[in-house]
Amino acid sequence: MAYIRCPVRPYIPNPLRCFQCQRYGHSKNVCRGQPTCPRCGESGHDSVDCTKKEQCLNCKGDHPAYSRSCPTWITEKEITAVKIKEKISYPEARRVVLSRTPVSGKSYASATRKSTSDKSIQCDSITDTISDSSIPTKPVVLLPSKNNSPPRTKVIATPLSKSPPAKKK
Repeated sequence: MAYIRCPVRPYIPNPLRCFQCQRYGHSKNVCRGQPTCPRCGESGHDSVDCTKKEQCLNCKGDHPAYSRSCPTWITEKEITAVKIKEKISYPEARRVVLSRTPVSGKSYASATRKSTSDKSIQCDSITDTISDSSIPTKPVVLLPSKNNSPPRTKVIATPLSKSPPAKKK
């Protein structure tokens, strides 16, 4: 008896396209849309006798709605793949795919530009007020920074306890 090693991969189905309204995400059986021609994207006639110019109903490109070169079909296929591989729901997979898809018209530089607003708070006046009060203070040695400057001593107001520290058992 011998074992055969067979590589396997998850089955990723093609996106579900309605044959009535030509939109993705549902089938003809549950469609509430109007019958639409898959070649030209207009309602009211069948694709068998259509002689108009091809136009996708989903992305407005110059290809039929059933084309696999349609950007909408490619996005839907990627959403389905993420849904199957990550074992998440369709809305979550859609959110993941759309968040990593670049937004047209937005450059890399503008996407990575840092906000110029500063949200820090300066506390010098509060420290001076505390230091001038009657709270006992003790000096604290600040460690040198990376630029090899000598250590500095700064006085910080901290309440000193009147009792000795508790001994460890």
